[in-house]
Order: sequence, then C-alpha cells, then structure tokens
Amino acid sequence: MKLLTILVDFDGTCTTHEFPAIGKDIGAAPVLRELVSAGHQLILWTMRSDRNPDDHDPYGHDGLTQAVKWFEDRNIPLYGINTNPTQAPWTSSPKAYGT
Repeated sequence: MKLLTILVDFDGTCTTHEFPAIGKDIGAAPVLRELVSAGHQLILWTMRSDRNPDDHDPYGHDGLTQAVKWFEDRNIPLYGINTNPTQAPWTSSPKAYGT
C-alpha cells in the first residue's frame, strides 16, 4: 500500500461550515484517525489564520489555533499545518504538496 500525504480542508470538511466559529461534528474525526492509523500523514490546509489583534480582523485572531486544537482534542496528529515540512528544499511555493 502506498502511504499518502493528504491535505485536509477544515470548514465544511472536518466540521460544518460555520466560520469564524468551529462548526458541528460531521463524523470526520474517526475517518481521519483511521487514515493516520494506517500510516497516512495529514496536513491541515485551510484559509483560517491567526492574526494580530491589532489588524482589526473582523473574524477574530485565533481561527487557525482553534482548528489545530480541534485535531488535538480528537487525538488526530497533523504532519503539517498549511505546509508540507519536506518541500522546503525543493520549492519555495506556498502551496502545500500532497501525494
């Protein structure tokens, strides 16, 4: 079996889409844990960000932290957050690489 690096969106994929709030459970956690248990790596790939409160972001400033915490609270390890840790030596692209 080929092990995969899977990029996972958050809002509307892991939870219902209720941004800037964390949406309701839609059953993704058990599937994500099963993928990790099988040896696959997950990269959270989301538009959520953590912004400086001085930026006057109307959506708050800890959206990314909240999404990462969602994974932590469900014991789902992330290989990367909006980036693939192994791609820096061969590209400067901001787009995360998955397989």
